[in-house]
Amino acid sequence: MSESPPLSCLKCPSLCCKLAGYVEVRRADIRRLAKHLGLTVREFEAKHIVEKTRKGEKLIKASDVTCQFLGDDRRCTVYSARPRDCREYVCWDQHDNTVYDFARFFQLPIGKLKRLEKKEAE
Repeated sequence: MSESPPLSCLKCPSLCCKLAGYVEVRRADIRRLAKHLGLTVREFEAKHIVEKTRKGEKLIKASDVTCQFLGDDRRCTVYSARPRDCREYVCWDQHDNTVYDFARFFQLPIGKLKRLEKKEAE
């Protein structure tokens, strides 16, 4: 785990939903999402599963695409029913700081970023 300070998700351009890998859905996630969307489990899977891995994992987001449930306002359209992967994801608490670094860049004024970079270089 990193020791990066938390950022405001509301100030972020939804980088976790655009960059941060794939999203696996488990049986409970699928049932919850299907109910939320007014679909049967079978209908949900036919419409929203984008990939099935060799291990049989079902994905609603591939690693290099924007999540299908990200709205135009950069908010999750299924937030109350979002999958466990999304519930547990926090960009500043991941082993890979890539998303956090991008989010930090977008949230800090350029002057403050330059001071931080200078301090880190020392």
